[in-house]
Amino acid sequence: MQSLFFWKGWSTEHRIIWFVLTAVFILSVAFMWHGYFRGNDAVIHWEKLQEQKMVDVPVHSFELGPFALSIPGESYVIFEYFSGSNVEPNTTANYFFLLVMALAIVVLLAVVTTLSRFWYLAGMTLFIVLVVSLRLEVLRVFGFRNMGPSVALLTAYMGLSFYFHSFRSATTFTTRLVSFFILTLASIFIVYFFAEVAFPIMHLGVTAYTAGMIVSAIFIIMVAHEIFASFVFMTSQGHSKSLRHFGIIIVIWFANLFITYLHAIGSLEWNFIYLNLYLLLTVSAILGIWGFRQRENLYEGILSFYPFGAYLFISLGAIAFAFVGSLLGNANDAALQVIRDLIIYSQLGYGLVFLLYVLSNFLPLLDKDVPIYRILYKSNRMPYFTFRLGGFILVIAFIMYSDWRDFAYRSMGGYFIGGADLYTLQGDNGFAEALYEQASSYAFQNHRSNYSLASIQSRRFDLVKAHDRLEKANAKSPSEYSLTNTGNLYIWEKQIFKAIDAYSMANRLLPNSGAIQNNLGFAYTKVHALDSAAHYLSLARKHEVSRDAAEANFFAMAAMEYLPLKADSVVGVFQSKSPAVLGNALALSSMQGRKFEANVNPLTEKKLDLHTATLLNNYIIQHVKNLDTAFTAKAYRIASDSVNEDFSEAIKAALAVAYYHQGNVSKGLEILAELSYISSRYQGKYNYIMGLWALEQGNPVLASSFFSYAETQDYRQAKLYNAIALTEAGRRNDALIAWDTVANGVDTVDRYFSGIMKRILTLKDGEARALNDADKYQFCRYRITLSDSSRFNSLINTFTNSNYKAQALLDRARKLLRADKLIPAIRYMNQISGLELTNKKLFDDVRFVELEMLASRGEIRTLARQINQGVEFDAAHKLDKLLYTALISESSGDLQTAKTNYEIVGRYNPYFETGILAAVNFFRNQDAKSLKSYDILAEAIQVNSTSIRLLKAYVAEAARIGFDDYAASAAQRLNELETAAFK
Repeated sequence: MQSLFFWKGWSTEHRIIWFVLTAVFILSVAFMWHGYFRGNDAVIHWEKLQEQKMVDVPVHSFELGPFALSIPGESYVIFEYFSGSNVEPNTTANYFFLLVMALAIVVLLAVVTTLSRFWYLAGMTLFIVLVVSLRLEVLRVFGFRNMGPSVALLTAYMGLSFYFHSFRSATTFTTRLVSFFILTLASIFIVYFFAEVAFPIMHLGVTAYTAGMIVSAIFIIMVAHEIFASFVFMTSQGHSKSLRHFGIIIVIWFANLFITYLHAIGSLEWNFIYLNLYLLLTVSAILGIWGFRQRENLYEGILSFYPFGAYLFISLGAIAFAFVGSLLGNANDAALQVIRDLIIYSQLGYGLVFLLYVLSNFLPLLDKDVPIYRILYKSNRMPYFTFRLGGFILVIAFIMYSDWRDFAYRSMGGYFIGGADLYTLQGDNGFAEALYEQASSYAFQNHRSNYSLASIQSRRFDLVKAHDRLEKANAKSPSEYSLTNTGNLYIWEKQIFKAIDAYSMANRLLPNSGAIQNNLGFAYTKVHALDSAAHYLSLARKHEVSRDAAEANFFAMAAMEYLPLKADSVVGVFQSKSPAVLGNALALSSMQGRKFEANVNPLTEKKLDLHTATLLNNYIIQHVKNLDTAFTAKAYRIASDSVNEDFSEAIKAALAVAYYHQGNVSKGLEILAELSYISSRYQGKYNYIMGLWALEQGNPVLASSFFSYAETQDYRQAKLYNAIALTEAGRRNDALIAWDTVANGVDTVDRYFSGIMKRILTLKDGEARALNDADKYQFCRYRITLSDSSRFNSLINTFTNSNYKAQALLDRARKLLRADKLIPAIRYMNQISGLELTNKKLFDDVRFVELEMLASRGEIRTLARQINQGVEFDAAHKLDKLLYTALISESSGDLQTAKTNYEIVGRYNPYFETGILAAVNFFRNQDAKSLKSYDILAEAIQVNSTSIRLLKAYVAEAARIGFDDYAASAAQRLNELETAAFK
């Protein structure tokens, strides 16, 4: 046990140093394994790319004469697929290697100062070579571009080492160590702060590559036989059958080594568990600590194992593992191939020669079960030096057999990769690309440089070269990232079936990659192969990295393909909180016209990204008819924030629809008018929606102007709706021209409507009585003017269908009310009261018009009584309810409640003429000197400029407060409108 814990007998000083160095060694080993398990993830990560699709959602519909019109909203769905990022050099890995190397060199320099003159000079010669190889001149320390910094550094270190070696040889090792440590810290400080190049430490990481590779090679060779030596230890404990046990173990061991060697050189591709070469190195290094101590008799003339031999071994090991860890941490597969080859060649070469060494020196003793491990390095036939020389020759033979030039070229390729990474950090893409090209030419088909070049070429859309580079990256050591990006290139080129082939091959090579499965499912959605898409998206859901993307893609596919799924139930099964998933699920529910029951709060994020912005937009569209004002106000603030500029337009467009359905038509129109002004892409859309709103609010003249602009943008059915607007406005000649345009279109339904409307608009007066009730209704609506009462009365009596008759009477009453002819309007409404209506919507419309007429006449008690008889105010009649509440409150003396409601009624909807006029009367009565009533009217006629009732009130109000010019101008406009209405 004492031999196992050999440091227990050391002095406290050396034991502490040993523990510190052992800790550094263990950290270096752990660092290497950390880099091994991270693999390419250390320098590449997944990026999610989004493909957004717009989905039309029927937000609201209304009837206008014979037409059922739908006002669309726009939900969005997001498809997500994965892409390997650009390479991001792992500076931490390089810094760790340099730190360990600096600490180890400090220890080694301190050890060298304790050696005899010859070995001291030999050690310092190696240190000089190391410093020169670092090429400090490229750092331009203090502006020097020559060897000055190197000479200065060597002078300082050589002077200090010579002082300890020749003048203060009795100085304690700790003092020597601390002195070199302080000098090293000072050197690092100077380089870091006074070098004129960017990333000076990274420059050292690149120039230290050669030293790291050499030290690693020496250490790999040094410990190559240690596992074999441990077999000797295990089988020669003095028990029986030592030789047999030894023989069985070495047969199994060398069989595995040869299989691993054949696999390493590409001659064997079995479905076999091969020896992990990094594990071989790790085990060899750990065993080597005791093995190096056991060989003390071979080098004790130079230095003893206690403590300096132990320090030497552990320091070299720390450098080797830190260097290999830095290569793994940067996924430098070109250099790592050299390291792996060295490991297997040295394990095999030194193992075979060590077998000869054991058999030559100790076979008789092994056959007699003598514990030869005690004398393993006390040879009597084959010297230990011969074993070392023979092992080295055999390693060189392996290298030569595998083509030494390839071995050397891969080493150079690894160096150029480090240099290219340095220029990548500096942002010098030109030099980086050139060095990656060099690395690719030296280390043919290495993954790292070819992947980096593919990323560079993809960024500048040179996709042909990018394909070639990814093909080379995938040739020997494909990664998830390179395989995925191969398919992505085809996606970008819109070669979907080639993308599917690429992803499918990647899935066969790496069947447990969620990112690849997600991308394969995404590609299948593009060709509408729903079963295959669902299968691979289901597989991708099982992986944490791709779960959210796969679930989002599933809902996006369902929305685009109109799959009959209950979105909130599926969200419950998925248990997802991802904004992308919830946003797509909301879009699916909105398309289906279903209510989304799952709990969602889209206002938690103040700074939006594509996912949260889509969630907010889709939430607004899904709940557009029942959002409260607090929500819309907060959402509007978020959309207006400059940090959300990229998403502001879409969210504001959705909010405009929400404001409209809150009754705040003015705000909705204001938002869309602003967006129409600033947007060049969606002007047609915004004018189209404003045209539909104007139609629903009863202003077909304004609607026609909106549709005309949308028509110039060739937006959807703008031509059809413009024809409807012109027909509603009574502009028969213009309407006929518009319907002719519709008739020349490709839509068969539109052409059918065109034929009907042209027949109605050109029908002779005497032919109307022969029409069916549906056509008679259209004739009454579009051909009989307000001035032709006798003609209307004559035709209305010929209706046999009560619903059509009531609808015709209701339309005429509304027109008369807008023309400020209340008494005739009431007469027509009275004719409806005796009809038996079977259409519930028509019945409700009649009741609401009756209430509006009662409010216009000021019959508040009758109004209240009618409301109490079961009138239900839906979302479309919010302002009606506020108006009647205000009127009743005013009549009962509750002026504060009345004022609060009139504030809303007077400004929300310029087309709600009865409400505006009531608000004007209230505020005028409250303060005759105030301009508030005038302001309300002025704002209303800016939008509803064809309203006879509002213009009459405006003329009177403007004259009352002394704005005579405005009153005269409005009076002239009023006269024109009245003339046109009764033409």
